[in-house]
Amino acid sequence: MGRLSAVALARRSLAAGASRFPATLRLAVLAAIFTWLVCRISWPGFMSFDSMYALRQARTGIEAGSYPPMVSYLWWLCERIIPGQGGMFALGNALAFGGVAALGRAIGARELRILLAMLLLVYAPLTLGPMLVVWKDVPFGGLMAIGYAITLKAIDDRRPAVIAAAVLSLVFASTFRLNGVAAAAPALAALAWTLCAPRAGTERIASTLCAPRPGTARIASPLDRQRLLASGGVFVGLLAMTVGLVAMISLWRLPDLKRVALPTGNAGVQLHDLLGISVCAKTSLLPPAIHSGDMTLERLRKVYRPEHVQLSLGPPPLLNEAVVEAHGHEVEASAATARIAHPWCYLEHRVRVFLHAIGANSGPVFYLVNPDVFPGEALTDVVPTDRTARTLAYIVQHESSVFARGYLYAFLAVFALVAARHEPYRGRRTKALLPMAGAVAYMAGSFFVMPAADARYNFWPNLVFMVTFCCVLPLPRIRASFRTQ
Repeated sequence: MGRLSAVALARRSLAAGASRFPATLRLAVLAAIFTWLVCRISWPGFMSFDSMYALRQARTGIEAGSYPPMVSYLWWLCERIIPGQGGMFALGNALAFGGVAALGRAIGARELRILLAMLLLVYAPLTLGPMLVVWKDVPFGGLMAIGYAITLKAIDDRRPAVIAAAVLSLVFASTFRLNGVAAAAPALAALAWTLCAPRAGTERIASTLCAPRPGTARIASPLDRQRLLASGGVFVGLLAMTVGLVAMISLWRLPDLKRVALPTGNAGVQLHDLLGISVCAKTSLLPPAIHSGDMTLERLRKVYRPEHVQLSLGPPPLLNEAVVEAHGHEVEASAATARIAHPWCYLEHRVRVFLHAIGANSGPVFYLVNPDVFPGEALTDVVPTDRTARTLAYIVQHESSVFARGYLYAFLAVFALVAARHEPYRGRRTKALLPMAGAVAYMAGSFFVMPAADARYNFWPNLVFMVTFCCVLPLPRIRASFRTQ
């Protein structure tokens, strides 16, 4: 009896503590703890060439729209608090864990499942590696998750203020990646459908008039057709607005509104496509001016790497980067011609890049982490510690394991959705389908524009897969029974 009383007292104490601290506050504290745990590994954050370029633009002004200017604008604000990359590093990871908490809560999961999702995000090399680097993919994934969480709330209560907040959050998240609009499209479609919902009175009248007679099938309601057409128009408008705002931010810099260069593809990306098409077509389609000696099929296969075009540049038999850049226009023209002449080979090349990006290749997963700082700007040095070395060794040790491969977490998410057939998991499954659609739409929209097979590019889909698996998968309830003498 004494043991039972102690357990009951502990339960009452926990319940009282939970009532004193709202779930939102508890999840915010949890996200802050995980942010601190990750940031202390590589503080103030590793920096790649892309990261250093964004910081340089934050300090000297936007030079081109090829790298999302919104990252540099936000970085400028972070530098007002913490000089260097530390502020942006902490903010990116905080947004990632905050996105996990918000999305898990919006799906209907409780704190324990959200805690499991955060643990999976931290321990999986696929997501831990990018969070050690100041990469835009991490805050983009967090912001998009928050946008979908607000969207799910807007669908439930249909308040105009919440719907407006959902649209604004999705637009803001889309500015962090030039292809981020694809990730927001399913949420914008759901908001358009919600905006065009019929009023209570008309809905009752339509359901009465369109009720099927005995022995007849139900016919489509005119109100449903009108709603479908109206929501389609609203969706097109929302999508056009999002694309327009992202384009405006990329073309006109703040605060002087000076127009900057268009964000077009570079010669390196065109060269990557050209090499892949050439290997498939079994003949060199490269401009003769960019290589010395014969470009045989054997040499093409040595030069071509689906992971990244940078792996094709170097000393012979590889290609000279300076020569390729000097003949950039010829490379772009040859790539455009090759895509038209060999469309199936172009598709095969893009499939290879996609398979490497999701880890469906025989070797290690490509570019899980950038374990250093690209030189260029002041106040960006990282002093590695023993904790840093152990974490990097852990990532390298598991870069070829199944736990570093994106397709595993996609499969686990789909398995959780299929298994969630009964309440209360069925309701969670219905809500989780929307962010899952956002993850799939992003990957589909990135199929032809992804410049390489970096694992970090799919941080947003991987975050969704992990949250879906942890928050939707049905688990047996463990009930504690106590025997009394």
